Amino acid sequence: MSLQQALEPLYRSYLRRLDEMAARVPAGQLLVEATTRDAHGVLLLGEDGLPLRFDVADARSGETFEVRGARPDAPALSEMLVGRLSVRLEPGNWEALPIVCAFDGEPLADDAAAIAGLVRGWAYLAAYGGFAESAPSRGTPGAERFRGRLHSVAIEMVDNELRVVLDLGSCPPLGLQVLCSALAAFGEDRAPLAHATIGGRAPEKER
Repeated sequence: MSLQQALEPLYRSYLRRLDEMAARVPAGQLLVEATTRDAHGVLLLGEDGLPLRFDVADARSGETFEVRGARPDAPALSEMLVGRLSVRLEPGNWEALPIVCAFDGEPLADDAAAIAGLVRGWAYLAAYGGFAESAPSRGTPGAERFRGRLHSVAIEMVDNELRVVLDLGSCPPLGLQVLCSALAAFGEDRAPLAHATIGGRAPEKER
């Protein structure tokens, strides 16, 4: 089983919740994963520099809705290897999915910056639909096709761990397969990684 197959249950559960949320808005007024612009038509960006997207919006009122799972969804496996990288899989939600990459020892500052740059570059690719071709055509009545876009990324370095929280939106599991393959290569070529963990409870956002 591949990593993308192991993560498929989390992805499908998110799409089901997105379907349910979209069904609350009349088809003719439904916007799914649309970008947001100001009164002058300028694209609005989130704190991470990515286009600001909402799961669902009502074109009439401008009201937006964000999908949030009530409980974590379980992956199909709990542990696997991607290349030489040990990847641990825990229950989580696709729309608020933590990833922790643990270095094997204290990383050099350059290595910490490099792995953060790798994840940030991957997130930009995913946000602009780099993995969208493997996303399903869902067909919510009256809705545009779900666009295979990542919505946001938060990255911080804590001790010997890179901690990431992703709102993957409808970016398909192939995206994380590619990311973990890149992390495995990083661990071989630049600085060794002890393991990566995908899933768990995302930290609460500060209000």
